Amino acid sequence: MGFYRIKQDNRVSNFLKFVDTTSLTQIESQKCVYCRSEKSSPVDHVSLPFMDKPVFIISKDLKNLFNAYQEGGRFFPFFTKDINGIGLPLYVFHPFVANCLADETEYYKNKLVKTIILDKRRIGSNKIFQVGGVKERYLVVDMEILELMLYNGIYPFSYEPVPLS
Repeated sequence: MGFYRIKQDNRVSNFLKFVDTTSLTQIESQKCVYCRSEKSSPVDHVSLPFMDKPVFIISKDLKNLFNAYQEGGRFFPFFTKDINGIGLPLYVFHPFVANCLADETEYYKNKLVKTIILDKRRIGSNKIFQVGGVKERYLVVDMEILELMLYNGIYPFSYEPVPLS
């Protein structure tokens, strides 16, 4: 059983502009978030099921998958409208935070993670979680969830294996 960090597809960046929010704290604390798309058609970005900047934003299909396999995550509606006023069903995702860093994890001098290594015992039975104790946000899923995402056509996103101890 392996674990993978999933990340936003780097080929698409910054197509959302947040409205009436001035800080990341406001975005994370609101029950509903509004933004405006820079694209002229929702077809241009319907295929983005996972965004990790500035917060985790996921599609309805990915929300349903995550909700079925992991307790402890919170989902808040995220309302978008493109230039034509057409909206997309998205959600701000606050995953369960697992303090699962292994002692072998390497850090830079400024306390950022150089090489992340997860402790399998601390992960327990969690399938979808954010790694706690690091400054950068790491969303990790197990192999079963990754396979389900690909099988159900939930892409594009990128992923990389995360070593275990």
